[in-house]
Parts: sequence; structure tokens; C-alpha cells
Amino acid sequence: MYGSDEEQVEALKTWWKENGSSLITGVLLALVVFFGVRQWQSWREGSAAVASDLYQQMSNLAVSSVNTPVTDEQLGQAEVVYGRLKSEFENSVYSRYAALAMAKFLVEKGDEARAATELQWILDHPDLGLLQKPEDALLMVARLRLARVKLSLGDAAAALALLREVEPGDFTASYSELEGDILLEQGNQDGAKAAYLRALLSTEAVNPVLLQLKLQELGVSPADLPVPPSAVEAL
Repeated sequence: MYGSDEEQVEALKTWWKENGSSLITGVLLALVVFFGVRQWQSWREGSAAVASDLYQQMSNLAVSSVNTPVTDEQLGQAEVVYGRLKSEFENSVYSRYAALAMAKFLVEKGDEARAATELQWILDHPDLGLLQKPEDALLMVARLRLARVKLSLGDAAAALALLREVEPGDFTASYSELEGDILLEQGNQDGAKAAYLRALLSTEAVNPVLLQLKLQELGVSPADLPVPPSAVEAL
């Protein structure tokens, strides 16, 4: 306890002399951090909105070419939009989805080599910054499409390696069917048959009838074909 007002004032002056500088520094630092975070959040929200708008343009171009071949004009527009997304918003998930769309356009125009480059870019850049990653499904789809392109380009070994580097999970049917196509291309009929059966028995099989036809072409009689889970669920 202090004996008088004068002693209290002197004690306060002494404390301020010893601690005032660090206190001001701490307050200023807190203000800088606070406003810095606010500015960063504002910039991020604005960037996300721009990236979303650009991707919407890509999506509209993709939708407009669903039932008709992609035109040179559409491809040119897609390249401009995709170029902005990739250069200005590389860490945005929208750039990854746009790469999928860009690869689709390129395949339709017969430029499979460039399509492979864009799909490979997705797999080579799985991080979105700040420990964020896109959904696994996006990466699985990119890998599947890249394997198809590699097979079309005549590199069956690379296509097969892409499929076998990961566990397919929910994509077992699609991965196994493509694996069967690749093995058949390589002359491995037994391996292709096993892959087609694995795809047929998967609950995610999209076109079991096509898989059954592929198996019949490999010598499996209709009587020996297993009933796909999708057919059982329909009963």
C-alpha cells in the first residue's frame, strides 16, 4: 500500500517508464494483426467471388457444348477464362474444376496431349494453400480422365499405373472397368475379365449391361454372369 497520493503517482510514473513502451507496442501489434486479418478476409472473399464468376463462365461454356461439338470460338473463350483462373487464382479450387473442363474441351478438339498436361497439373498441385486440399473426388476424377487420355495416346502402361497408384474407394467401378480396357489393350484377357467382374460387382457400377457384354466377349456365358448389386437393389 502507498502512504500518500504523491507516492501512488510516483509509483505509476515508474511503472509507466518501465512498461509503457512494451504496452504501446503490444497494443499496436494487436491492432495491426486485427486489421490485417480483416483486410485478408476481405481480400479472400473478394477473390473467391471473382474466381467463382470465372468458373461459372467455364461451366456455361461446357454446358453449351454438351450436345454439340465444341467450336473454335468456344475453345478460345475457354482458354481466356481458364488462363485467368490459373494465373490469378492458382490456389483456388475453381482453377482445378476449370482444368477438368479445359481438358474436356481439348479432348473434343483432338488435342489430347494438352488435355493430359492440364489433368496432370491437377494431380501435381493437390494443395490449395493454408493446409487446404480439394475434395478427394475431384482428384479421383482427374486421375481417371488422365488415365483414359493416356490410353488413347497409346501409353497403356502409364494409364494402368495411374489407376493402381491409389485405392479407388467409391470409384471402384469406373477404375476397374477402365483397368479392364487397358489390360485388354495389352492382351491380358484374364486380367481384363477379373477387372470387369470387379466393376460389375461394385455397388457403384453405372452401366452393368455394358460390363456384362464385355465379359461375354471374353467368353463368359450369360448363365455364369453374376447379378450386379444394382439389379438386386432394384428388386
